[in-house]
Amino acid sequence: TTRVPPPPPPPGAGVANDAPIATMPSGASAMSVEAAKAAAAKAAAAIQAQLGMPLGYADVDAAPADPALYPGMPEGWGAGMNEPQRQTVYAQHTRQARRLYIGGIPPGAINSDVQRFLNDLMLNSGAAINPAAGPPVVDVKIQHEKGFGFAEFTNCDDAQSALMFDGVVYGDTGRKIRVNRPRDYDPSKNPVVIRDGLQIEGPKGIGLLGEKQANAPPPWPEDLAIPAPPPLVSEWPKLPKRTPDGPNKLYVGGFDPLHTEGQIRQVLQAIGELKSFCVMPDARGRNTGHVFCEFADPRLTVVAEEALTGAWCFRQPIVCKRAMPDAAPAKEGDAATYAIPDIALPLLEEPNEKLWAYNVVCREHCEPDDVVADVVEVVRRECAAVSGWDVESVIAHVAPEHGDKRISLEFEEGGGGASGVGGTALEAAVRCSSKMNGRTFEGRTMWFRYVPQSDEEWQRRKER
Repeated sequence: TTRVPPPPPPPGAGVANDAPIATMPSGASAMSVEAAKAAAAKAAAAIQAQLGMPLGYADVDAAPADPALYPGMPEGWGAGMNEPQRQTVYAQHTRQARRLYIGGIPPGAINSDVQRFLNDLMLNSGAAINPAAGPPVVDVKIQHEKGFGFAEFTNCDDAQSALMFDGVVYGDTGRKIRVNRPRDYDPSKNPVVIRDGLQIEGPKGIGLLGEKQANAPPPWPEDLAIPAPPPLVSEWPKLPKRTPDGPNKLYVGGFDPLHTEGQIRQVLQAIGELKSFCVMPDARGRNTGHVFCEFADPRLTVVAEEALTGAWCFRQPIVCKRAMPDAAPAKEGDAATYAIPDIALPLLEEPNEKLWAYNVVCREHCEPDDVVADVVEVVRRECAAVSGWDVESVIAHVAPEHGDKRISLEFEEGGGGASGVGGTALEAAVRCSSKMNGRTFEGRTMWFRYVPQSDEEWQRRKER
């Protein structure tokens, strides 16, 4: 794959030694950080399943997961997995406990209508366990010919809380809907039951033969059907292969040229519905691994950036950045621009355990020396925090032979133990570069790039 050279180092910028590092502008988005992390895990799982690549690099020596964080899992579970892998597996394990049966749905109601109604009900009534985490209902599938469906919640606590709405009137229809556990629900596998020690009740409404059972649950349909599987690639709707300029236009790079358009699209659709999708070809019409796209829901723009940037694609992490965040929406007939954004260029280089940070230290910091040391320490600790790496395992200094006063950062192996993140130093460096590149330091943009393998200083440090 042809690597695009990174931009030249930007000029140095002043910064106070105690200035906090501000976050990168996220744009208009109603999605919470928790929702973005959930989408990231979903996308990483799709990448692993659909492209046959590992979810990062598994740490075979990782200790079992903390039972308090993953109630209901067997003793010793989680050994050899990193944290994103555990979250993905646990989300699949708890899916049954996060789903509820919704009966009595009025004719004409569609999935999004019922999902919106349940979310409004949960948030406005205070039934949502953590309203700041975003909408508690993440999916609704309706069997229209039967008048019932299933709602999937973000977590098991919200599903447990939503049971109180059994019999609530749906909108202005005057019809009451039923909210119950599905017929295949097993309370012994519900983490809420295990965590809180709730009593697992037996069958309700047992009485004498012929006696009316006042507390019996509503009758279940005899022919409950599993919702239809996701559509095949051949059944996907056609998308425009032209992505117009605008604030929600995304660049996605790092895919191998051997990946098909269908594989790449399936990864992106793990985040949400696409509005347009364009794979850039080379002079011979072959896939280059560079993609431009836009999601139907503008809120998913920042979610996709958070979810995909740093996710591993074979030996190369994916890069997902807004192509032109400050652009106005294109008008009909305007020409589209397809250029890799500057912020993405350094992240397309071959990753390693060492980074250079530009635009942090400048000449004004050189005297006295303790100011430089304070600035380097602030950056070192922030890099350790965003990468989930122990501070003691992140080496940072300003190399005197570098006239531009760039900061050299190196991640040492074994630094993920205390933080619980695990993984390798290479993974930590990728997480750091993905999250720090483009952030501001006292109003100035920082640039992070991987140290080229040919750099003599890097080679000397590797030989030690």
